[in-house]
Amino acid sequence: MTVSTQTVTTDYDQALTIIRRLDRNTQARLVAQVVQDLASEYDATLRRSHEAWTRLAELREEFRQLGPVSPSVSEQLDLDRQHRADLLEGKIHE
Repeated sequence: MTVSTQTVTTDYDQALTIIRRLDRNTQARLVAQVVQDLASEYDATLRRSHEAWTRLAELREEFRQLGPVSPSVSEQLDLDRQHRADLLEGKIHE
C-alpha cells in the first residue's frame, strides 16, 4: 500500500482541524492517549528486541556446546579454493 506525502499531509491537516474544535479537556485526553499508545508500542519493540538478543545468546551457547567442527569454515574455504585452482589448472578432471 503506497501512501503519498500529499495524502498524509492532507490527513494530518484534517485531523488537526478536528482536534482544534475539541474542548481543552478532550484535547488533553486525546494527547494522553496518543502518548500512551506510542509508549506501549515502544515497550513492545524493546521487548521483542530483548527477546531476540536473548535467543541469539542461547543459540550461540548451543553452538558452543556442540564443540568445534572439522573441517572448520576457514579450512573448508581453503580446501574449496585449492580444489577450484586445481580444476582451473587442469590438475584434476571431474
